[in-house]
Formats: sequence, C-alpha cells, structure tokens
Amino acid sequence: MMRKNSWIAAATLIFLGLVWGPVWAAEVEMCVPMGDIILEALSADAKRAAVTFPHAAHFGYSCQQCHHTWDRTTPVTGCSATGCHDMAEAPKTEDGRPVKDAMLQARYFKNAYHAMCIGCHKAINKENEKLQATRMPTDQKMAGSGPTGCIQCHPKE
Repeated sequence: MMRKNSWIAAATLIFLGLVWGPVWAAEVEMCVPMGDIILEALSADAKRAAVTFPHAAHFGYSCQQCHHTWDRTTPVTGCSATGCHDMAEAPKTEDGRPVKDAMLQARYFKNAYHAMCIGCHKAINKENEKLQATRMPTDQKMAGSGPTGCIQCHPKE
C-alpha cells in the first residue's frame, strides 16, 4: 500500500510540473519608470499646473502603497484609466453639495491623489516629529518627506 501511494504522489508531482512548470518559469517583464512622471489633471479646465512626480525617489516604499489594487503580475496602468479614480469633477448631490460617500469621493482623481500623497507626506512628518521629540541620540536617519502645500507640487507656469 505504501509503495502505491508513493507512485501516486510521484505521478502527481510530475503531472503538476508538466502542466504548471511553464507558467512558473514564464518571465514577467515589468517596465518601471525610473525618472519623473507627469501627472496631468483629467479636466481641461484645471486651475493648477501638472505635477512632476519623482517616481524613483519613492522606490523605498512598497508599490502597493500607491498602486493599491495592483496584483504584482499585470502591468500597472494609470489610476484614471482603470476606472478607479476616473472622475474629472468632485461628485455632488442634486442640490450641489459634496457627496459624503468616501468611496465615491475617492473616485475623483484630485481627492485620491491628495489623500494618498499629502496624507503620506504628513504621516512621515508626524513620525519625524515624534523621533525629534524624544531627543534621544540615534543613528536612525529621518525619512525625507515630500511636499504638503499646493505650490510645492503645482508650480506656477
């Protein structure tokens, strides 16, 4: 009985290797932008200039921190192209007030970028402030934080 089970296990492993081997061995080619990425507004009547995003400066973070729906295998597409943050204007109720639904608000590309980028930069600043407040000598280098104000990202043209 033990010998029969060994043969079944070996045959199963060989079968899986033949079927799934090419899938496991396939190389996934990923093109990661090394320089700056220009983030344009979706609406033609944008009030501020496009943002120059230094992609390579963010390589110390997990890709999923920004590309939160990325599955690590398929090519990354722009947030507005995927239907994730594709609204060019802030959602409003019939009487013109902002919609309170957070998921709907996040579909507005400006809200999504501002929450993600500025929120992360503010969190880094807060952690740096905590570290400085301890006044303990440390070899730990404080994380560089990015801009949190309008003209720091959107220079005047």
